[in-house]
Amino acid sequence: MNWKIFSKLHTAIYRWSGGKLGARAGKIEVVLVDTVGRKSGKKRTVPIACYPYKDSVVVSASNSGQESHPAWYLNMQANPQVTAQLGEERFEAVATEVAEQEREAVWQKVTEVNPHQVEYLEKTSRKIPLVWLRRAS
Repeated sequence: MNWKIFSKLHTAIYRWSGGKLGARAGKIEVVLVDTVGRKSGKKRTVPIACYPYKDSVVVSASNSGQESHPAWYLNMQANPQVTAQLGEERFEAVATEVAEQEREAVWQKVTEVNPHQVEYLEKTSRKIPLVWLRRAS
């Protein structure tokens, strides 16, 4: 199945069910993130594997090991104010890169939950960004 079609279907089911369906892919949690397109200015919604960590949620901009960053990551860099839905909870968040001094501990947690992230890192020459989705106060 085409990834874009799957993503749109996943997002529709997630939203339709109020987060009761689609919030997990096996043992991996999935967050829906609304970003603003850096070029178009349009709202974009994307389901992203996420990793609860301490009092926040982290996403990995692995792009399945491709050499380019995912569009949602570039959109977050341009406009870090996002809306997230984690299961039934919707919240405003600020997307910020995980600081270098925390990166190793966070990466270890990400790869414990999702070993595919190690494979993605091996496929690409770029450093895979890790991004906090911190609830706005």
